[in-house]
Amino acid sequence: MSKNRYSLWSLFKQGLKHNKGWEPAWTSPQLKPSYDVIIIGGGGHGLATAYYLAKNHGVKNIAVLE
Repeated sequence: MSKNRYSLWSLFKQGLKHNKGWEPAWTSPQLKPSYDVIIIGGGGHGLATAYYLAKNHGVKNIAVLE
């Protein structure tokens, strides 16, 4: 797609095509064998919890799953 893939016109066209022409916007990362903390839910509370643990408690090996 072009660099304007999120323009109003491209969103309209993709809607007519039932959103079948989109390329993935991100890739799925490889999971590590283990984590110190796993947080279920990547909303505001889950991300805030991960930030708090990293900043205030030095926990760096955190997985946030959505």
